[in-house]
Amino acid sequence: MAFSKQLAIIYPNREFGGIYSLGPLILFNIVNKIPGWRCSRQYLDSNNLKGINLIGFTMQYELDFYNFEKILLKNNISLEKSRKEIIFAGGPCVNTNTKPMENYIDFFILGNVENVISSVLELYTNNKDEFLKNISKIKGVYIPGLNKKIDNFDIDLDKIEYPILQPFPDRITEEFVFGRVFMLEIERGCPFACKFCLMKKFYDKVHYRSLDNIKQIIDQGVKINKVNKIIIYSPSFTHPKRKEILKYILSKGLEFSVPSLKVEYVDKELLELIKNGGQKTLTVAPECNELLRKSIGKDISDEIFFKFIDYANFYNFKKIKYYMMIGLPEQTEKDLGELVDFIELSKKRFKGELYVSINPFVPKPGMQFENHIFDKKLIKKQLMFLKKHLKVKFKVANINLSHKEWLLANSSDFRQI
Repeated sequence: MAFSKQLAIIYPNREFGGIYSLGPLILFNIVNKIPGWRCSRQYLDSNNLKGINLIGFTMQYELDFYNFEKILLKNNISLEKSRKEIIFAGGPCVNTNTKPMENYIDFFILGNVENVISSVLELYTNNKDEFLKNISKIKGVYIPGLNKKIDNFDIDLDKIEYPILQPFPDRITEEFVFGRVFMLEIERGCPFACKFCLMKKFYDKVHYRSLDNIKQIIDQGVKINKVNKIIIYSPSFTHPKRKEILKYILSKGLEFSVPSLKVEYVDKELLELIKNGGQKTLTVAPECNELLRKSIGKDISDEIFFKFIDYANFYNFKKIKYYMMIGLPEQTEKDLGELVDFIELSKKRFKGELYVSINPFVPKPGMQFENHIFDKKLIKKQLMFLKKHLKVKFKVANINLSHKEWLLANSSDFRQI
């Protein structure tokens, strides 16, 4: 079959991470079913844009703005919009703030790509100006200087087609951390309103897939892709039928992995199901000490985390991952001292390995703390306090890169940062 029109969707980082990104898979599945179109998934370390005039980028991390530039330069594509190629972008970074990329992107898709892409391709023409003018009338398409930003985050997950086909390269290395799996998205949005999180900017309410739809997706996905493990995609894993979903996966003789857990939604039955699914590590995000945790919108006591640890001990889980933050608004040395005590008590209580990751808080447009200043000097001082007082080993994110992420997220042009 001859393809007259081609679209490349690019995850601007390494393939071993991007292969697990759902956005490119959604486009890949939709576009390749449209007569006359062919869609390819490409990456920072695996790309060839020769002869492709419609090129999309999924921007997951601000630091990948620089990889966007690298990919264009490698393929001799100009950053200037006067080029013949049409370049669009979507993903959380540009949904947060389009400004850093507006000088280089022809149009943005704001919100759910499923609601937009087919309409965009129906109007495709080699006449770039005409094409952009025509698609400017589509809700969710933003063209700087031509129309206003109107997102399209409202969606019925049962009424959109799921990306069933999920190809992997012939050879995968140990860098592909999940191996060959099927990715199962069960919900979009989050019922919580943490002040440090962007999710509420994107979704006012949680959108759940129905259990029947999820069962059909599992049956088709496992059969077509010939895999025996499922990775569950969910911002909060609060689906009202989460236990039934896990039971159904187990009934099929499959393994699975669940995302970070909300400890207040965890009981012994849920952890037993997770254990039976083959998962050995549990991930939770206490964020900080109890008092500060409540003030930032995460009203969960330390005692609930300790109860979670007791459940994990009961089922003999080998590792718990804690994700914590420094540089939060009004975070004091007293807060850090209580954080140290909380981690030390958690380590003492848990029979397995406690992995602690410390991450600088990065304020971004759209969150309640968007005007908070990323104070690199203060964050380094807080980190020194933790290194002095915390006996448990911990990993810390690169403060300089986190600072650059903040600058990029709030910039008007990424090339000026």
